[in-house]
Amino acid sequence: MQIISNYINDLKNISWISYDEINNKLFYQQNSIDANKNNRLSHIYELDMNNNKTSLSIDGEHNSIPKISPNGENLAYIKKSKINDKITLNSLHIKNIKTNEDIQITTNDKTIITAYDSTGSFNWNSDSNKIAYTFRYVKERDDESEPYVVNRIRYRQDVIGWLGDDLNQIDIYSLTSKKSLNIENTGGDDTHPVFSNDGRFLAFVSDEGPTRDDHWRQNLHLYNMNTNNRSHLSTSFNNVGSITWSLSDEIIYVIGTSDNKEGDTRNSSLYSVNVSNKSISNLNSSGAAYNDQSNLKFIDDSLRISVTSKGVSAIIELSNTNESSIYENQSKIIQIFDSNSKTFFIENNRNSHDVIKMLDKSNNKTIELVAPNKIFFKENSPSLMKKITIERNKYEIESRVYYPSNFNENNSYPLIVDIHGGPHGRFEDQIAVNQEIFTKSGFIVIAVNPRGSSSYGSDFGMEVNNDWGGEDYLDILESVNKLSEEKYIDNDRIGLYGYSYGGFMSSWIIGHTNKFKAAVIGAPCINLNSMSGTSDIGIKFGEEQWGGLRYDSIEKYQFNSPLTYVKNVKTPAIILVGDRDYRCPIEQAEQYFVTLKRMGNDVQLIRYPGGNHGMLGGSPPKLVIDFWTRAVNFFNKHLN
Repeated sequence: MQIISNYINDLKNISWISYDEINNKLFYQQNSIDANKNNRLSHIYELDMNNNKTSLSIDGEHNSIPKISPNGENLAYIKKSKINDKITLNSLHIKNIKTNEDIQITTNDKTIITAYDSTGSFNWNSDSNKIAYTFRYVKERDDESEPYVVNRIRYRQDVIGWLGDDLNQIDIYSLTSKKSLNIENTGGDDTHPVFSNDGRFLAFVSDEGPTRDDHWRQNLHLYNMNTNNRSHLSTSFNNVGSITWSLSDEIIYVIGTSDNKEGDTRNSSLYSVNVSNKSISNLNSSGAAYNDQSNLKFIDDSLRISVTSKGVSAIIELSNTNESSIYENQSKIIQIFDSNSKTFFIENNRNSHDVIKMLDKSNNKTIELVAPNKIFFKENSPSLMKKITIERNKYEIESRVYYPSNFNENNSYPLIVDIHGGPHGRFEDQIAVNQEIFTKSGFIVIAVNPRGSSSYGSDFGMEVNNDWGGEDYLDILESVNKLSEEKYIDNDRIGLYGYSYGGFMSSWIIGHTNKFKAAVIGAPCINLNSMSGTSDIGIKFGEEQWGGLRYDSIEKYQFNSPLTYVKNVKTPAIILVGDRDYRCPIEQAEQYFVTLKRMGNDVQLIRYPGGNHGMLGGSPPKLVIDFWTRAVNFFNKHLN
């Protein structure tokens, strides 16, 4: 279908910004598709705000994460390049802005990608003469003759692939000496290096410890640049997304989680850690979700951060103990870069997909700087959106309903129930590609944020733990029932779509009711007992979410598995999954498909070669187009 091809091939995405205040230049990463080559591209552009001219800053088609040095002289970035037939590296480069000299500072046995943080894994010091980066050694293998020797539970990760026994390390590169200094690894993945303002220390995150395979706790560490000593600062975090120093270097601020039962960074808070006495304070007074922000930095003793509450983003400013709202536009704010005079941010709103905006601190006015999809959305009007709520079992459950742009309430429409992943994902006030594809194909879409969804407070988020398919299922069902009361909803033509946890829930639903006429199931969790031992997060995540250690909870895992209720399924289904998905392994989809097929059900399994769990954002475009085409065709067949 041409509309699907247009949405996948023509939409551009902006994923990184960096501002040079000295020369008044903005650098940003824009991602696009080369449809002829079936290839994904990432370019770094430079917007000269003195003359409003935009130019390609770095030659090449696979460059990302630009970070300008504080003095504006050098641009650090990641270049993806193929070294040989077996190895592709993310190499760290530095380009001198004045001379255009470009050097690769990492050797060809290192890749700038980590087990937790593949973006923002390097940072400048304040003097612009050093850069710290996280890397992992890459070894060439002959898969036909060498066995994979596994000693750790966490020996592979989705998207990244094989980890083995190698750990993330941190190097500090000196632009003066042209040499790198390695921080000795002490048995964990070291990530998120950030220099103190005076340059005497490097703070970073590590998950070292004898039981790191099953606890996944993350600690703050300090490296003394003068003595070359590494020291341990804090063990209070379950997951860390961002860190930064106060101007005085007395406090380290952390965006992350501290409760072992809420390790998903989509429900993060802001914490302060006193470097001297190691005391920790939770600064989240509102219950909002603090969003990861790799450019987190104090400006004039204040900190600007993106937070999300009930699926709506805002920029807030923290100064001393005061918190104030700076910007809100019923949108999703993806990244912030703050400076003395301006605040830049990437926004996805209901009118456009990924724009760069600037907030001028002198007059608090906001202007749009870069909008790569403006023409696209003039030609393809976004869906219409409204929100509905229900009251259920002590909580207000919110849904977003998306209507075709030519919606007429006198007509009758089929309905698709869109179920997010996570379970701590969330639907937000933004343009989502799959919802646009569905509405452009003539469907209304309801996107429910059931209990477990992030940005509705910690208690709401943790309600889903050990209860997959319980109250969350009822939240979705009753929300659909409320919308179904509208005369324009055809109750005989309602279908389900979900991916990951959404795949679990869509499979769970059709095992508990025959209300729905079709189910498109993406990368599902089907058998929690087997997923515990095959998923890259089966241990830590599974034990938090499903009820403890598997061998102590086999019956509980079985009770909460859609496979247990497969004999009840009458709904036609199509299952779509990548064959290199390590998060929700393909064996989950295979078990469900084989059982349904053996029972004579109308079911089909689609395996995408090389696809990982993030395949919808990372696989070759033709495979993504195929995914959505099959989904729409399946709904057209069973709902029209």
